[in-house]
Order: sequence, then structure tokens, then C-alpha cells
Amino acid sequence: MSKNAFSETNQRKALAGAAFTTFIERELDALAESGIIKSVKKKQNFKHTGYAYEKQYRADFVIETQDDKFIIVRNTTSYRQDRIKTSFYDLQGIGQHAEFAKDIIASVFVVPDAELPKIESLKKSIEEKKQYSPASHVLILSEFITFLEEYAYEMETQLEKAKQVLTAEVKGSLLGKRGNQFEKELANKLSSKNNLKACKLKHLASSSLFYKIISRILQDRQMDFEEIVRIKATNTVPLLKSGGNPKTDLIVTFETFSEQDFVETISLKHTTKNRVSCHDYTADVFINVLRCAGSKLAEYFTIFQNFPTYSAFNEHLPEGYSEDEFSALLSNYQTALMEWALRGKHDYQNLTRPKVQVSNYLLITNGRKSVFYRMEEYISLLLERTKLKFGVPFSWTYPSKQRGKRIQLKVPVLFD
Repeated sequence: MSKNAFSETNQRKALAGAAFTTFIERELDALAESGIIKSVKKKQNFKHTGYAYEKQYRADFVIETQDDKFIIVRNTTSYRQDRIKTSFYDLQGIGQHAEFAKDIIASVFVVPDAELPKIESLKKSIEEKKQYSPASHVLILSEFITFLEEYAYEMETQLEKAKQVLTAEVKGSLLGKRGNQFEKELANKLSSKNNLKACKLKHLASSSLFYKIISRILQDRQMDFEEIVRIKATNTVPLLKSGGNPKTDLIVTFETFSEQDFVETISLKHTTKNRVSCHDYTADVFINVLRCAGSKLAEYFTIFQNFPTYSAFNEHLPEGYSEDEFSALLSNYQTALMEWALRGKHDYQNLTRPKVQVSNYLLITNGRKSVFYRMEEYISLLLERTKLKFGVPFSWTYPSKQRGKRIQLKVPVLFD
């Protein structure tokens, strides 16, 4: 999707009555045609579980993603209490009673930009826990376009990694299979009653992924298999406020006999490379998350984004600036940057559900060998065993076709 898609002319059209919905429809149709999403359905109705009435709840748009997840959109041309209550009623009903409810990654409520003052008040009320919202994202139209652009960018990045020179439709299909099959299979393994039973009977090999993952989590909590009633794992993880994906790839829920159920989160790296990309944001986001706006450190981030190779960066440093100073300044933020880049922590303005979006564990596999770390452990290993660049154990570069626009970090892959 073009970054200029939301022009002033289009905005005026979008704010004019029925054209508001038509504008959203065109944007979503474009994503479907390009293969970014699998499909978009308009004006869908859903029934309440156990009842025959087919039109209990309504969605203006139901987006099916390439990895078989769903984004629900409810939009209205003006912010009024009766309209928002109806929209929230629909979103909550769909989130609880649609056949695909367990695969919904975002529920979006959208109004025109002219409603910004009212929406800002609503957002503040929701953030302060004064008002409940079944919508994971409450957005004005321009924010929704940005949300779609960020989602599209991440999907396009994954498609590019697939290195398939095929039609968008086929590439999207391959992406779904390639990028999510392992997640789905692992979620099924971790949810297997038979695997849990085998562990309790000591019949499951310690080399199995189920045992490697679950035994480590229980060990960290000073628990054993006998205390677990059931394990449920899913690769349905809520989207960030930006529309991007969180670091968590799997959410694992443990039900215990003591009724003290708990949730753990896992990030997955399935690769044969010795380094993989782990972070991709604009310099402004680095500055905002690390809270260094107006500082010299912020200037260094901007300079690197503009000149994103080590040689170009050094060549364009102003007088009185140096790589050593950048490293020294960044060393004060070393923990925060690493936890953000690997776990998704600290980006609180972008998290919708921190407990499941911030990753606690990391599974690395190349298809033959697998290792499972607690994130704090992996961060310590990186600091011990890898060469630091600018004070952190990452390679600094830029994403393909985004030179001068974003900063990309790559992390070493450690199997022992």
C-alpha cells in the first residue's frame, strides 16, 4: 500500500457519509488483490452461540489474514454513545461467539478524523481503566490507514524473505504454509493430552520439543508435571496498536490442580542462518521507546537511519561525534534495547495486551537441533559470547528497500 494513499483528497472523500465505508473497502480490497491478506468480507452477520437468529452481531469488515487469523472492523461515521455501544456490543459478541473467535488477532473500531477529540477522550478513559472496550484498537481513519500500512509492511517483509518470484496469491499461500506451519504444529504438540500423560509416566523422550519446552518452564516455576491438569497453546497473538506483530509467537496456558493457572509466552526462530533479523523500526520509534528524545543519543539514531552502513555512518558523523560516544551513550540503555528488540518489552504505548505480547522464552531450531532459553538467559549469553556493536550484540543494518527509512537489527543464533 502506498504511504501516500491517504491523501487530503481521499480523506475528504472518506469523511463524506457513505464514502467513509467505501474508502475503507477500497483499501482492504487493495490488500486482498496484492496478496497481503487472504480475503475481506463486507457486512457480515453472526449468531449467538446456541441461538438460531443469524443477525445477532454485525461486522462491517471481516479480514482473513494469510496465516488464517481474523481482524474484525466496525466503523461508524460519527461518535455517539448509541453508536459506540452498538459497535462495542457487536465486537464483543463476535469475539465471544463467532466460530473463528479464538483466531481473532484484532477488533478495530474506526471513526472519521473529525471525531478525534471525542475518540481521544474515549481512549484515555479506556487506558485509565475507567471504561471497558471490547475493541483492541479504537482508531480514527488516518490511524487505521497507518495500522494497515504497518501490517502490510510486515507481511511484505515476510514475503520478501520467502524469496518467491510468483504471483501475489501464490506467494501469500506459500507464506502461510512456510511461516506458520511450524507454529501450528508446535501449538498442537504442546496442547497434546497424550504428550502430557507420557511425561507424567516418564515415557516421553527428553529430546522431544514438548518435554524440552514444558519441563524448562515448570522447572523455572519450581513445579512438576504432576501438578498440571491441562496445557493449551495457540499461535493466535493479538496485534500491536501499530498493526505490527508482537515478539510472542505462541501463548501457552497451564491449568493446574491448585487452580493457580498461569500463562507463558514463546518467541520462535526457525532458521539455518547464524544471524536473523529481530527488530525493524524507524529511528523515531527507537527514540520514543528508549525515551531519549532531544538527546545526543537520539541524533545518533537519526544519523544511522540516514546512513545505515558502518562506513557511511562514520563518514557522516558531524564534528564532535564518534562511534565510541554512540556506544557509550547507548550502553546506558543496553538492557532496555535488548529487552525491546528480543522480548517486545518497554514499548508500552504499542502493547495492547502486554502479558501475552511480551515474550518470556525463546525457541531456536534449524530442523535438526533445537534449544530453548528463558529470554534473560539468552540475553546474558549474547553479552558473554558475541562482539558488541554500538554497545549491544546486534548487527545494525536496514531492511531491503527501506534505506534511510528504518533501522534493522540482526541477532546471533546460539545453539549452545
